[in-house]
Amino acid sequence: MSKYYFILLALILFSCGDTDSNGKSSYQKNARGEPDEIILVMDSMQWADTVGLGLEVKKTFLAPMLGLPQDEPLFNVSKVNPRRLNTTLKSATNMVFVTTLDSRTEDSRAIQKYFTAQALNQIKRDTTIFMRIRKDEFAKGQNVMFLFAATEELLAERIQYNRSQIREFFEGSAKKIVQQKIFSSREKGLERQLTENHGVSMSIPFGWDRAKDLRNFVWFRKLGDQTEQSVFIYYEPYRDRNMFNDIGAFRDRITQTNLRDSEKPSLYIARQEIINVFTERVSFNGNFAVEARSLWRVSDNSGGGPFVSYTIVDEPNGMIYYIEGYVYSPGTKKKNFIREIEAILGTFMTPSDIAKEKPNA
Repeated sequence: MSKYYFILLALILFSCGDTDSNGKSSYQKNARGEPDEIILVMDSMQWADTVGLGLEVKKTFLAPMLGLPQDEPLFNVSKVNPRRLNTTLKSATNMVFVTTLDSRTEDSRAIQKYFTAQALNQIKRDTTIFMRIRKDEFAKGQNVMFLFAATEELLAERIQYNRSQIREFFEGSAKKIVQQKIFSSREKGLERQLTENHGVSMSIPFGWDRAKDLRNFVWFRKLGDQTEQSVFIYYEPYRDRNMFNDIGAFRDRITQTNLRDSEKPSLYIARQEIINVFTERVSFNGNFAVEARSLWRVSDNSGGGPFVSYTIVDEPNGMIYYIEGYVYSPGTKKKNFIREIEAILGTFMTPSDIAKEKPNA
């Protein structure tokens, strides 16, 4: 994360107006909206900007989610005129306020009323701060992000430089909300068997079944009338980081061996070559890992869809784990299905992770 982000979150004196921090939870309504819906409150002229601040805001929140067959934005954004911001809109699960002090429009002045005089003076003096996150600002369970700077040019630069951190905040929040929803009831028996048979753990939502369980491979799935969501785990001894040079080839070896049709062995899960495998190095529970996103297909091209995976090193145990979730849902949008897959994969724990959580480990 950037130094600006840490500086901002550490500021306890900076505060925004229109807020009563005492006893909020006793009278506030619950926040409403889907996990990835965002109410964006911003000056209309700045939003329309195609080269500066408006463009950077759009790039941050409206960029397509990687690895989907059709473009779907990371977040469902509703841009709201700040002078028409009512109680209903203020109850949204996620809100973003964007303003700069060099804008003198009625819209900008309306947004700046949410800042105290002390905060506005601090923005003028300190160019390193540009963001403030507040929980339960207008409703319970709500996330509100304020993005601000003295000038449009400066805020555009800050957003561009910290784009991934801004996204990560709302993506992490969405994952928690989805987890709360899908894990309200779980397949505890399958979870116990997973740990007993493979030494790893993962939360499995109610309604999922185990499709295959081998020595170093296990596959779970949920079947609907026209949809399928699948998650599988594969592991083998870890050799070196060269294994990360071609995640696509690593996946191909796993799926060609383990994801074959039991009635038609010639059919297996392959990769679509029409888009690249998008990869990013990440930390997964403190372990080195690579996230990958792309498209899969049945080898005879009879079906396909998106997948997301994590290749994780458990160095204390000398093992490498490949965990993946994929979606089959022809003719529909896939983003929400993938968010559920991400929420499930995010609960995965290696043997070392499990050991860390045990008392006196």
